[in-house]
Amino acid sequence: MIIVWLLTIFAVLFVLQRLLFNRRVLRRVAYERAFSEPHAFAGETVYMLERIVNRQWMPLPWLRVETMMPSPLQFKNQNAELAISSGQLLQNHASLFSLAPFTKVVRKHEVVCVRRGVYRVPSLSLTLGDLTGAPGATDTRESGCAITVFPRLKEARQLPLSARKWMQSAIGMHEAFREDHYEMAGVRPYRSGDSLKQVNWSATAKTGHTLVNRRETMVDNDVTILLNAELYDASENRRIQPADFEEAISYAASVARHLLASGGKVGLIYNGKVEGESAVPLVLEPRAGREHLYRMLHLMARFEAVTRRELGYVLEEMAASGMRGTNLLVVSAFLTPKQEQLIDRLRQAGNRVERLLLYREKEASA
Repeated sequence: MIIVWLLTIFAVLFVLQRLLFNRRVLRRVAYERAFSEPHAFAGETVYMLERIVNRQWMPLPWLRVETMMPSPLQFKNQNAELAISSGQLLQNHASLFSLAPFTKVVRKHEVVCVRRGVYRVPSLSLTLGDLTGAPGATDTRESGCAITVFPRLKEARQLPLSARKWMQSAIGMHEAFREDHYEMAGVRPYRSGDSLKQVNWSATAKTGHTLVNRRETMVDNDVTILLNAELYDASENRRIQPADFEEAISYAASVARHLLASGGKVGLIYNGKVEGESAVPLVLEPRAGREHLYRMLHLMARFEAVTRRELGYVLEEMAASGMRGTNLLVVSAFLTPKQEQLIDRLRQAGNRVERLLLYREKEASA
């Protein structure tokens, strides 16, 4: 009989404490998660900060916060309070807390940004445990936690010699020309960094927009990087690996950073898919300055290896447009014979075109 009474008392207590640890308890728990930086470069380490507050008199024996996070964000250290279960694309991140009444806990986790991309954590799940250790009430909440990982940047000495020479030539080219000795070739819109001596005041007054003179034989101190998204070389029947595509983006970003740091203007053309952008191909006009660099890096973080217009068509359109006097760097894993012919056509039209081909760089380093 005593055993029956004991079992009844334990059952009543169990039910009461289960009723006590309900969803209303979770409503008095505040949880925030954020990265220490809004953006980072591939290979860098940032911190993910967790802040949880128990805003009530009742202690919480244990509280588990679970989130599905992208696998390219790798956590350095794991312990009894942090469990990571990784997959190829996603990983389950679980933090365990024990909170006294009116207590705030802040944790800081080291995270390595392995690969370029935009990573968002849209939601998380809170699970409340009771006094017996059994899981109880759960609550799903939205999370505004996100980080943008830029392409990995290379030092100037890590760039191919041909690319370094081309960069130096492009940046210093305007010094070899004297505009006063060449005839006019029309006007163009004013761009940041243009000298006021180039402004055509008559044309500016007529149009209401600031226009500058363009010289017939003048080569602008502008550089355009053309990045190819194609991963299949039909001429050689070979497929390029995603790692090679990441290397191509890294080269393009590094060249842009070094040119802009030297005072040049850099533009970008990309023939692949870009999250949130509909233009085909994506064209970013040459500009100077740190703000322009970060705009390019934010775009590159969203580049996908999905071709929306073949490189041959892009080069053909550029050649048909009558483009001349342009410094163009083509960054690609490969070039087909037809694409090589189109590049020669651009050169014959008065453009300076350099190629940065990944398979050649691999052969050179082998």
